[in-house]
Amino acid sequence: MFISDINLQYFRNYETLSAKLGSGVNVFYGDNGQGKTNILESVFFCAIGKSFRFSKDSDLVKSGKNEFKIELQLKDDITNEITVTFRNGQNSSSGAGEKAVRVNGLYLRRLGHLMGNLLSVIFSPEDLEIVNEGPSVRRKLLDIVISQIYPAHYFDLQQYNKILAQKNVLLRDIDPGNSGLIALLDVYNEQLAEAGSKISARRVLFSYELELFAAEKNAEISSGEKLSFQYYSNYFTIPEKANKNLLDNSELSKKIEEFSTVINKEFTEILNSRKNREIERSHSLYGPQNDDLLITLNDMELRRFGSQGQKRTAVLSIKLAETQLLYKLTGRRPVLLLDDVFSELDETRCALLLKNTEGFQTLLTTANLSELPREISSAAKIFFVESGSIKLI
Repeated sequence: MFISDINLQYFRNYETLSAKLGSGVNVFYGDNGQGKTNILESVFFCAIGKSFRFSKDSDLVKSGKNEFKIELQLKDDITNEITVTFRNGQNSSSGAGEKAVRVNGLYLRRLGHLMGNLLSVIFSPEDLEIVNEGPSVRRKLLDIVISQIYPAHYFDLQQYNKILAQKNVLLRDIDPGNSGLIALLDVYNEQLAEAGSKISARRVLFSYELELFAAEKNAEISSGEKLSFQYYSNYFTIPEKANKNLLDNSELSKKIEEFSTVINKEFTEILNSRKNREIERSHSLYGPQNDDLLITLNDMELRRFGSQGQKRTAVLSIKLAETQLLYKLTGRRPVLLLDDVFSELDETRCALLLKNTEGFQTLLTTANLSELPREISSAAKIFFVESGSIKLI
């Protein structure tokens, strides 16, 4: 899989952009604030339907315009073309508007159907948040990758969050003596257990697979330091890591189905037995919205005890593991997006990154070509970016 052509209209600071990309490394260089990262953002938007910068869709529209369009042409894959258009609504400040997605010329009825059509992994300096920030960042890390492999995960998340919001509204106003409202709460709990068990089963088992790859990469660069993950949940028992070898897609899918059945039973029991506690607190206390992935190095919490160098190595290892796992489970090579990462990496980490990106189309940004390893700059297709325009050099 690789992107052969990218076309933008009114996206971020681009009036228009049209570029033919190489199947290997593509470098976008120029001063900061010229629009380099915007190109990577447009590609990732076509992979998951959202910006990796946590932006509202309306923020992506060029100032003074009312809409944007992204069009990608792909080669060597089942997906040939992806087009995304967005038009601001009446209240553009809310980020709401009309978004339309076409894949191979066909309009998608739901945004979640975009998942898996373009596989992509983003590397950026902000990735340190995976280690340093709270559980939501790590849950998002897992959810984005899982949704590209199993698009059903995206829909389960949507369903779960919708029901969770409805349940929390009910809990704020519920009268324990109102049998009708209690019955409604039971319905919400049943639906949450059904969707939530699938979400957590995928997260747990996928984290085991991710750990196997990441631990290997981390040991390779750190002279044997032990990177490991521990999944935490407050509503089901975490199983032992029985597998020492990577599973193929059919094996993993089978284990996910079996494990989700086990979780559903435990989740249902917790929700039923702790119902009064949730009513007293006026809030949902149990479920995948509270799960976390603890990252440890040499059996110590990396967030608290790791050095900056150890954290960078771990994050790089996790991102490389994402790339390899996507490829292994789908047989399709994801597009790699490297946003100004070489300025953050030393020679050893650069070498590991280069070794593990061979054979993958790579789009990278840099403010200075001299920062790039010679192996990249000598073989890359290089674009100069300035004030929302690009030029092949």
